[in-house]
Amino acid sequence: MQLIIHRGTYQIGGSCVEVQTADTRILLDFGMPLYDSTGSDFNERNIEGKSVEKLIKENVLFDIKGLYRNSTPSIDAVLISHSHKDHYGFLPYINPKIPIYLSKGAYELVNALNVFLPESKRTNINNPIFLRHNRLLKIGGFQIKPYLVDHSGFDAMGFLITEVPTGKTILYTGDFRAGGWTKKRFDDFIKNPPKSVDCLLMEGTMLAREGGKYPGETAVVQGVVAVIKESANAVIPVYCSGQNIDRIVSLYKAALKTKSILVVDPYTAYMLKVAGKISKHIPQIEWDNIRVFLANYGKGDIYINKISKTKDNQMMISLGRKKIKAFDFANLKQKVLLLMRNTMIPVVENIPQIQGSTIIYSQWEGYIKKDTVDAKKFWSFVKRNKLKVEHIHTSGHATLDKLKEFASKVNARQIVPIHTEYPERFKDHFGPNVVRYKDGQSFEV
Repeated sequence: MQLIIHRGTYQIGGSCVEVQTADTRILLDFGMPLYDSTGSDFNERNIEGKSVEKLIKENVLFDIKGLYRNSTPSIDAVLISHSHKDHYGFLPYINPKIPIYLSKGAYELVNALNVFLPESKRTNINNPIFLRHNRLLKIGGFQIKPYLVDHSGFDAMGFLITEVPTGKTILYTGDFRAGGWTKKRFDDFIKNPPKSVDCLLMEGTMLAREGGKYPGETAVVQGVVAVIKESANAVIPVYCSGQNIDRIVSLYKAALKTKSILVVDPYTAYMLKVAGKISKHIPQIEWDNIRVFLANYGKGDIYINKISKTKDNQMMISLGRKKIKAFDFANLKQKVLLLMRNTMIPVVENIPQIQGSTIIYSQWEGYIKKDTVDAKKFWSFVKRNKLKVEHIHTSGHATLDKLKEFASKVNARQIVPIHTEYPERFKDHFGPNVVRYKDGQSFEV
């Protein structure tokens, strides 16, 4: 069994691993990088309209035979671990005849994001094959056992891949952690890990990052509860990704504990709607203590307009019933957690009650420490409105202690660093079985 890590041996994001036998070739993830060759944030605009050949020359795409639209397909399958773009973002370039394997939840989230994107930026997966937890499947010379993992990406998976003729196995972790609301997935896995793994492809995102003040989602709830209780202001803005379903669950729990209201925008409401098709435990706007902020972005609420054109447009009734507008916040008798993003700043500033409030930043702090346009917008918003910033966040990735526990339980013959900026530190933490490779280097298992 031959492997090539096309990207990921020394950077976070943009993951892509090719696995092949004599007669079968598959890819594990096909993600868009987070950074370009200069180390700056990757800008999708820089690749718009460029051909596959041009992007291969620029080292954005990889020279993988039989993968792209302009070639006869010879890749048998692409397995996507979860719905973060650094793991699936380059799928639009592949030949549409190649089947895409992923969880139903990941598929729903990718499709949900498409609703809010222009046609040219959508990822349309026309021939998905849905993976199920611990349900074996065969692709050519491979037997594959997908398993659900705890991660900030909804319905995320890892893959145990066995070469049928030889029995050689690789375990691809994808992204995982052990502090979310699905922590039981991690616990169950290490109680009964796979036996005789030849090669563990293990992520190491947090290898040089501190776990921080909040080790898991339970701690996030406690932190948010404390801010709500201490806040003199009724409206508390919260920066949070609308696709981080676990975090929204945490915010909803904090709202319930303090008898507050969680206010989401229609975009986030739609993400919750589609995630709710997979799990009945996902908060829905029809539930108590949830409202939906409708705003005028110049031509009405742009998100409402897009939702109205989907097959889920029946939720427009609920959106109408649970709506709240900027001038309505003054009449509320409860405190409010208001989910927002940079694009919402102009409409959020129409709510006078945010002045002088505490704002909760519930994403990786590195985003607002960079010298970027988005970071400057955030800090300008904070300054104009005299906001006090509280960083309440837990990572979507395993901390070092959990990585050590995972590696120890799996006890693979070989550990290969991936999805990490510090592969050279793996040997110090995980012992002599660590073997490092370079991007594009072929190696045998």
